[in-house]
Amino acid sequence: MSLSFPVIDLHAHWFAPSTLDILGRRSEAPRIGRLGDDLTIWRRGAGAGTGAPFPLGPQWTDISARLDHLDGAGIVHQLISWPTTLGVDAALGASDTLDLWTGWNNETSALVRQNPDRFSAVAALSTSDLDWSRSELARAHEKLGLIGGVLPVNGFFSRASAEQFRPIFEVAQAHRSHIYLHTGFANPVITGQPPDILHGDNEALRWVIDNGFHFASAVATLAFTDFLDPFPDVTLQIAMLGGSGLGALAAEQAEVSPRIQAGPLRRHFRQIWLDTGAAGSGSAAVAAAIRVLGSERIVFGSDYAPLPDIRPTLDRVRAATATDPDSRHAVLSSNALSLLSRHDAFPAHLASFRKTAS
Repeated sequence: MSLSFPVIDLHAHWFAPSTLDILGRRSEAPRIGRLGDDLTIWRRGAGAGTGAPFPLGPQWTDISARLDHLDGAGIVHQLISWPTTLGVDAALGASDTLDLWTGWNNETSALVRQNPDRFSAVAALSTSDLDWSRSELARAHEKLGLIGGVLPVNGFFSRASAEQFRPIFEVAQAHRSHIYLHTGFANPVITGQPPDILHGDNEALRWVIDNGFHFASAVATLAFTDFLDPFPDVTLQIAMLGGSGLGALAAEQAEVSPRIQAGPLRRHFRQIWLDTGAAGSGSAAVAAAIRVLGSERIVFGSDYAPLPDIRPTLDRVRAATATDPDSRHAVLSSNALSLLSRHDAFPAHLASFRKTAS
C-alpha cells in the first residue's frame, strides 16, 4: 500500500555484540547460548514463560536484515530500546549488569551514528543502581547522542515506587529526555511494585491480564498524580497502549466518574504517548485508545525483534484507522516526527515532512 507520509516505528529492540558476549559467558540464567542451531536466551525472574528458553532470531542482531525488512514494510525510521521484558535487570544486581548496560549503550550509540536517518535510541538504565543511572542518562545525552532512557513499567506501578526514580527524572528534565516505559519488573530493590504471581494455569493468558493491569497502573501513576509536575520537559512513552488499551479506558472512567473527578483527559496526557507494541496492537484496542485520548496521543510501535515481522502490526493499525486518514497520519507518522524533532533527532531525509509534523 502506497503512503504519502513516512511511517515511524517507536518500539523496536536489538542485541548489541557486547550483549551476546556478556550474557553468553554466563552459566546460569539469564544467559544467552545455543539451543541446537538457534541462538536462545534463558530468562530468570518475572515475566511470562521465564522457565522456558526464548529463541532469538536473526532480527535481534543482523542490522542488514533489519534494514531490508524495514524497507519492505515501508518503515523509514526506528527508535531502539533495550528489551526490559527479558527481565535481566530484575534478576541481577548492579555488579552483574552495569557493564552490560554500558556496552549496549556504547554500541547502540555507534549504530545510531552510522545510520542516523534510520535509527534513534534511548539508553538502557539500571534499576539496581539509580545513582549510576543518573550519570548514564546524562552521558547518553552529552556523549552518546541518545535521546533518553528506557525503564521497566512496574517501577511506576504505584506512586511509592515511582518516587524512587525522582533523581533520574531530575536529570531527564535537565536534558529534556524521552523516557520509555516498557514491559517488566524493576530490580527488587525498588519497592512498591506489583506482586510477581506464579500462576498454576494458562500462564500465557494470565500474563496478558497481569500485563494490562501493570501498564494501566503506571498510566494512573503518571497521568493522574502530580509526579510529573516538576518535569514538564520530559516526554513519556508507555508501551502496549498502556496495557492493551486498558490504561486509556481507565482514563475515560476517570474523566466521567463523579467519584474520581479527574477533569479533561488532555491535561493529564499532555506529555504522555502510548504505543501500539505487541500487547497493544489489536485493532479494537487501537481504535478505543484513539477514541478516548485522541489520535495525537498514540504512536506506532511494532515490537520488532521479539516479533520478526512488522507488517501484521502495521496492518492492524491501518485497519483501526481505515475510516480516519487524519488519525492514521498522526499515529503512523506525524506524532513520532514531532517527538523526534523535540529531541533533536529529526531524521534529515524527512525534512520535507517537518511542517506537517509540527
